Amino acid sequence: MVNTAVKEEKVLNPQDLTVFCSQLALLVKSGIGLDDGMEAMGQSMSKEGAQMLSQVRQTYLETYTLSTALESSGVFPEYMVKMVQIGEGSGNLEGVLEGLTVYYDNQSRMMRQIRQAVLSPSMSIFAMTLVVAVLVWKVVPIFTDVMQSLGGPVTGAAALGPLLGKIVLVFLVALLAAILSGYWAMKMGKGQIISRILSVFPGVSRAKEKFFAARFANVLSMLLAGGYQTEQALERIPGLLPDGEFRSRVEAIHSRMEDGQSLAQAVNEEKIFPGLYAGMLWTGEKTGSMDTVLHKLAQIYQAEALEEIERLIALVEPILVGALSASVGAILFSVMLPLLGIMSAIG
Repeated sequence: MVNTAVKEEKVLNPQDLTVFCSQLALLVKSGIGLDDGMEAMGQSMSKEGAQMLSQVRQTYLETYTLSTALESSGVFPEYMVKMVQIGEGSGNLEGVLEGLTVYYDNQSRMMRQIRQAVLSPSMSIFAMTLVVAVLVWKVVPIFTDVMQSLGGPVTGAAALGPLLGKIVLVFLVALLAAILSGYWAMKMGKGQIISRILSVFPGVSRAKEKFFAARFANVLSMLLAGGYQTEQALERIPGLLPDGEFRSRVEAIHSRMEDGQSLAQAVNEEKIFPGLYAGMLWTGEKTGSMDTVLHKLAQIYQAEALEEIERLIALVEPILVGALSASVGAILFSVMLPLLGIMSAIG
């Protein structure tokens, strides 16, 4: 496992969780005891990581329940703990750990893309902030002094330039502060707060909807593969979803099934999957391969959600650069045009 500096109450990042889950899955698959396997894993970790794993192993030796051992450490996310608990209860721990490996690998890839996408615009915004600051406090005053020396009043468009510059500067500083705050929130595991704020944008809302559909399909697939009945599985899923709206929709699906609808009908009524994909559920019900169909849907929606995020990221920088360049141009022209008019009149 990669070296991990684990601090108390700090949840492990997706990259470390990917490696950790994959190693546990290999241990389960090979038949090696988790206690012996975790002891071997700790030998290749950093001092802090080895201490964390030692604590997990000690709790596991006391309870022989992996989910309890993970929860006691305080560094594993709630979703992972609950999924491991389901895997242990269903006898499908290997499948759950493999599913978690894929889940956190996708999450890690998405986080890298977001960090890369945020870094470049942030540098552009910082550079623009310096440019606008120089314009407001150094360049614009020179133009206004020249205008006054030529006998022209600093009114109208000329007066608008410094004001516009200050407004743009305040906006840029606020934007930088928002980006830093968002980055801090993500580092501290408060990503759900950022997600709720950004959900007002249609693209973010669509990506969030797809992530929900992917998680719903993935969890239900693992539960069904583990031997749970559909109604039992649906009772467990709401506790694994972070968003109240999505939990309500899963509960509505459960209610519809209690009223006699099939899973495919209930899911279609709640508009979790569109027509074509809803048809896949019908096929899964008829052929008895619902878990396989749901697993495939989870992969499709996870990929579509990542593509949606990539499209949003690709739009951010050109829009910001274009808007900021237009602002800088407006500041300069608001001062230069009146000055050129005065010089032309004098000439």
